[in-house]
Amino acid sequence: MTDKAPEEVKPVTKTNKIPIDKPRVKKQWKNPALRMMGIPRFSLPSRNWMIFWSVCAGIGGGIWYDKREQSKIRIKWMEEVKNISEQKYGPDRLPRKLTIYIAPPPNDFLESSLKVFRKFVKPILNASAIDYQIYTENRQGDIRSAVAQSVRELRLKKLQEQKDQEELEAAAIYNKSWTKFFKQIPGYFKPKSAEDEAKLTSRAELYKPVDVLGLYHLVQPVDVVSDDEDFVNAGGVICIGRGAYKEFMTGVHEGLLGPLEKPQELIDEEQKLKEEKEKKIQENLKEGKTFDDDDDEDEDGNKKKDPVTKPYINPEQYGDAKLAPELDWSQVITNGKVPAIFEQPIYVFPVPNLLGFLKTPEKIYRYYTTRRLADDYGFRTTSIVYNKSRKFLYKDTLMAKEEELDWPKKWIETGKEKNAEWVKEVEVDERITSRFRVFDPKLVEQGERKV
Repeated sequence: MTDKAPEEVKPVTKTNKIPIDKPRVKKQWKNPALRMMGIPRFSLPSRNWMIFWSVCAGIGGGIWYDKREQSKIRIKWMEEVKNISEQKYGPDRLPRKLTIYIAPPPNDFLESSLKVFRKFVKPILNASAIDYQIYTENRQGDIRSAVAQSVRELRLKKLQEQKDQEELEAAAIYNKSWTKFFKQIPGYFKPKSAEDEAKLTSRAELYKPVDVLGLYHLVQPVDVVSDDEDFVNAGGVICIGRGAYKEFMTGVHEGLLGPLEKPQELIDEEQKLKEEKEKKIQENLKEGKTFDDDDDEDEDGNKKKDPVTKPYINPEQYGDAKLAPELDWSQVITNGKVPAIFEQPIYVFPVPNLLGFLKTPEKIYRYYTTRRLADDYGFRTTSIVYNKSRKFLYKDTLMAKEEELDWPKKWIETGKEKNAEWVKEVEVDERITSRFRVFDPKLVEQGERKV
């Protein structure tokens, strides 16, 4: 029996490992720092997770902090004007009423301007129990056209009152001389025949409303008085956006300096556009194309509005125009018992609205510091609530001028090519601006906060 030589033992290398079956050890979430605290089965997040959660916490915390501060600031200014809302109003008294014009920022939607009003201005007005009426626009020129038309209607109303007064005075003179009366007085003042009298008898001459209302005799008529009848503290005008302010100023000048009737040149221009549109429709029909009603509808499916009426007068003609001869400029001009809109104080709130990818850093900064805007606008609104105003100065034509720094440059260039109203500077006439007043927050800052 021969002895076998022992097998040569090969050294264990990286390429020649002896497989050893070891029991699998379950991975445990432990960290020395946590183990010292008695928490052996948890570990700190990795570096990447720490970065992720830190960024999320920073973003969320910044938003939460700003929203909370906005709420505190809003409550602060609402409490500031709360004393005005605590006044007692009976059935014979109406609160002061503001007129608010809101226009969308350039190349954006109306909602952006409405958001500024709802968040920063409206809560304070509501807290002070001041009434207001809002006018909005979606197109350039709507506010200007509406303001101008309201001023023209006031002029026509005053003109009609003057004519009625002249007719009454003429009738009184004619009554003194019956011979002259029957020769010169208008026909509707002459006596009628028995048949005509029967036809034209007024119902008020037959019976009075109190004869058929029963309990009306027991009710004392209420003479309602508005706070706006106080010429010093009457109403006020708020413009949300630089564009709304420009249109308001232009509309007032157009209404007071322009003609009462639409100029013939504008009528001819509108007629020409109408004929061109009809001609285009006829040409399409001849080519076999059917007229589609969708051409007269907007994106929402609503019928398109008629084009905005162009101004009755241009700023270059202000100096040569006569200032509303129908109005008595020696006293405060009223519409009923309330001062006219151009006799009331005015103020403008700029609408911050940045557009464009390159301005993203600034937009983020503004978003995280909105509380500063809320505080500023709340302070400004208190000057409107407390009705602290001063005379209009020429520098006030630049109110909210800082908003134009946010306007897109391409939009401005396009506006200049189209001769748009917003890209023009505000041109005023001193005869009109001498009647204006402006709300001044500095007066409130000086401590004049008594009602």
